[in-house]
Amino acid sequence: MLLAIDVGNTNTVLAVFNGKKLHCKWRLSTDPNRTEDEYLLYINELLKRANIDAQHITHSIIASVVPQGLFALKRYCHNHLNTQ
Repeated sequence: MLLAIDVGNTNTVLAVFNGKKLHCKWRLSTDPNRTEDEYLLYINELLKRANIDAQHITHSIIASVVPQGLFALKRYCHNHLNTQ
């Protein structure tokens, strides 16, 4: 499964794809000061509510127009999903 993250100036959209099929999608407010630990809590809870085991996420991709928020998201994907 793929976790796709699109960070915009106002909203951050997260979506999980199973192959080409969109499995689920969420929208969070964009906060460039959000930490890796906050992403861990938010995203893992969203995955849990969608009945997705975080271990089934094998790939992640991030698109962003807010460079300040990239570091924490990259660290979350690397450290908690084991994706690059």
